[in-house]
Parts: sequence; C-alpha cells; structure tokens
Amino acid sequence: MKTKFGKDWTEGSLTFPKHLTPEIIHSALFVYNAEDKDAVAKRVQHCAKLIGDEAMSYAMALLVLPELQKMTMQSDEYKEWKLMKDKKLN
Repeated sequence: MKTKFGKDWTEGSLTFPKHLTPEIIHSALFVYNAEDKDAVAKRVQHCAKLIGDEAMSYAMALLVLPELQKMTMQSDEYKEWKLMKDKKLN
C-alpha cells in the first residue's frame, strides 16, 4: 500500500483498517510533537491537506484517546462495571 508519504513500509504484506493507516499514525505523531499551539494548528492544517478531513479526524481521535479513557473511567457506568467485574473474579 503506497501512501501519500511515499513509501510502503510493509511491502504490501499488511492491510490496515482505514482509521489506523501509517499516514494517520504519522500525522498524529507529527501533530503531537509540535513545539506550541501555533505549530499544532499549522501541522493539523498541513496534514489535513495531505490526507483529507476524514483521515485527519482519525489522527486527532488518536491524540484525544487518553483523555477519553480518563473520562470514561470516571463515569458511573465504568465504576459499576468494575465493581461487577471484581465481584466475579473473587
């Protein structure tokens, strides 16, 4: 699968779900490693032009995933599930 970044690092031996292509992961890393908020905005715009809005939304979703996990773990539903899970294991 040749990407817009040019190289097929898997030599065609792997297929990727559309939300986890190398382009999306590389875009997320490129944005993540920006020096400041202005650089983040520029990098997001640049990557969106390269890979498109849908793919860029997947890259941004990767970046907010840890925060979403924290929020989920603070929810009542998660706490109830955790209690039930722990009861079943004991």
